[in-house]
Amino acid sequence: MRKFLLMGVAVSLAMLAAFPSTASAQACNPYSAQGTWGVKTAVPTVITRAWGVFFPGNGNFYAMGGRTSDTAGSDLVNPREYNPTTNTWATKAAAYPNLQVCNMVGGVVTMGGASVIVTVGGSAAGATTATADTRTYHPATDTLNLLASDPWPGNASGTILPGGAAVFNSSLYVFGGFNINVGMVNTIWQFNPANAAGSRWSQKTATLTLPRGYIPTARSGNFIYLLGGSDFVAAAVLDTNQSLRYDPTADVISAITPIPRATGETRAVLQPFDNTLWVLGGGRVAPNPSTQVDVYNPATNTWSLAPPMNTARRNFSADVDPTLPARIWAAGGYDTSGTVLLALNDQFTCTVPVDLIDFGVE
Repeated sequence: MRKFLLMGVAVSLAMLAAFPSTASAQACNPYSAQGTWGVKTAVPTVITRAWGVFFPGNGNFYAMGGRTSDTAGSDLVNPREYNPTTNTWATKAAAYPNLQVCNMVGGVVTMGGASVIVTVGGSAAGATTATADTRTYHPATDTLNLLASDPWPGNASGTILPGGAAVFNSSLYVFGGFNINVGMVNTIWQFNPANAAGSRWSQKTATLTLPRGYIPTARSGNFIYLLGGSDFVAAAVLDTNQSLRYDPTADVISAITPIPRATGETRAVLQPFDNTLWVLGGGRVAPNPSTQVDVYNPATNTWSLAPPMNTARRNFSADVDPTLPARIWAAGGYDTSGTVLLALNDQFTCTVPVDLIDFGVE
């Protein structure tokens, strides 16, 4: 009897997969118990200050650059690739040409008819200088290229790290930055990969209302949002709650409701469930780093909370798969001490459970 019952359940589940029920067809609500942070395979080494990016072309997550300690020479020049399907990491053969691979920003753009990961700027562990390099990574061919014709003009001094970045209409926008051990900057730059070599960067007329670095930045709809970020006061990097909206079409920046807690040195990602922006933990000034995930709703200019991260940390690599159910990855970073580096890799996933009681299994 039980054998026939289990066979019936199997048939029912197969039918459910082919013809989803009303319950299974519902959008997964990430704010409810359906949305949780789970522990996935850790990065093979501790890692911090890498740029995280999801690549839609193969569905994999990449940690670009970063380092294994704050000691000179610990920089990671090979991209780290996480495959969510196999829950495994791979160190790629491609390599950056120098050690200035920490604190980069970037995104996925279309260039020469192909999707590529572009990264901008960066510094080496323990260094007080920064590169202006603009580089592209092709996951399909595992090749890294330097765009020698188009260095980032925002680092003309050789000491400025880019502050935050987001992609809009296949252009990468870079906001603010940190003039190392001097102060933050307020510029906005656009990298348009469709332009001819040597003319891909342009400085926007708009500027940040206050200089900021390490800015959690993400796009929602036709706007880019800057939610928190860092200031530099009395030789110390400090978290802020400054929150801004940038209109890349009109080149206009305006203030929005400040994030409820000061934070920086983290990422903001788009939640496609409702087009809100999630700011993931981060911050360095007590009580930061935090596990708190703050949610900004552009439609109402209000803030709320999402499920907190498993571990309080900052300077981890993170990104989101922008299609539902919107998996978010957060890999590495510093723990609450600010000196201990982490290898842990958490994934936020939203899942609508199948209730087997509906099929007679109890």
